[in-house]
Amino acid sequence: MKITIVGGGNAGCLTALHYAYYTSDQPNIQIELRYNPEIPAEKVGQATVLLTPCLLWEALGFDWHNNKLDATFKSGILYEDWGKKNKEIFHPFPADRMGMHYSPQKLQECILESKLFDVVEDNIDSLDNIDADFIFDCRGKPDSLEGYEELVNPNNSAILGKPKIDTSDLDWTRAVATPDGWCFVIPTTKTSPSHQYSYGYVYNRNITDTKTATNNFKELFDVDVTQYLNFRNYLAKEPIIDNRIILNGNALFFLEPLESSAVETYSHWIRLTFDWIIGGVERPRNIEIAIREYVHQTEKFILWHYENGSAYNTKFWDYAKSLSKEDEKFDTILKVASNTNVPPYKLQDYQQRYGQWKAWNFKNWYDGITIGATK
Repeated sequence: MKITIVGGGNAGCLTALHYAYYTSDQPNIQIELRYNPEIPAEKVGQATVLLTPCLLWEALGFDWHNNKLDATFKSGILYEDWGKKNKEIFHPFPADRMGMHYSPQKLQECILESKLFDVVEDNIDSLDNIDADFIFDCRGKPDSLEGYEELVNPNNSAILGKPKIDTSDLDWTRAVATPDGWCFVIPTTKTSPSHQYSYGYVYNRNITDTKTATNNFKELFDVDVTQYLNFRNYLAKEPIIDNRIILNGNALFFLEPLESSAVETYSHWIRLTFDWIIGGVERPRNIEIAIREYVHQTEKFILWHYENGSAYNTKFWDYAKSLSKEDEKFDTILKVASNTNVPPYKLQDYQQRYGQWKAWNFKNWYDGITIGATK
């Protein structure tokens, strides 16, 4: 069996690494990654949840002393000025586990140099001539959204910035509410390729003009602006084409970066496809349904963050609070989480998941937005 991954970004590299490592004892399976070296890796610093560090440890022997990724610790997400009760809400990871902030360029270099799979430098315009049993299309955002559905989200633009300080002493991602949306802060060292893109001001250009957003960004965070981005939030209607071509990365979906859901979703999808292609315990139609449900749950969980507003009473936040989607499973887990007085971490044994979250994640956010500060 031959599996070809097309695209050398986050999704392409992680797909190739996962398949190569977990089939390393099966000589009849060939893993190949084809990518165009002229296409640069993603510039923006990235943040993971928990699956990616585990794969890097197992497949590459990554550790925090031999840190070729130039990565920094991520112990959770610090929300600042969200809701009306507290100045800060901290969404932690369990204390015995760690996420990471990293540069996509460094990740690409480390994985492509691992020699765990074949690497071919090639400019792929069409998948038609690729001789493989299965092809993962990880070539980035589609030129057209035909064949995609739009996801509900209040944001469609971002301004990236370079901080004038070294942020690497932070052990968490910052998500700071602003008058126009929110700003992410990805801790990086000044030598990281992603340092000049480690601040991102996320907003809606239909509500706030770019000049106003830029001025607010600079005023609030003292950064040098490095790039402007417009985006749409979307999900592929058919993640698997002809039972052979599998979309992943931005070819699969895009949703604003709140809660660091992108890389975790790529990794979850990789595992589902592995159970089908290698394990033979899943059917393609079933896992298509599963990944679409997973992304829609991510869409809903992120919208929930906006429902209680922020420290700002502005047109953006009025609009953001108005967006909502009904979901019975969400309501069920929230009811369990909100009707208990135990600390969030004691809900970990409640196994029902919602996207990448469990009941203790629900309780953490629910308590943060409903219980006033005690200090």
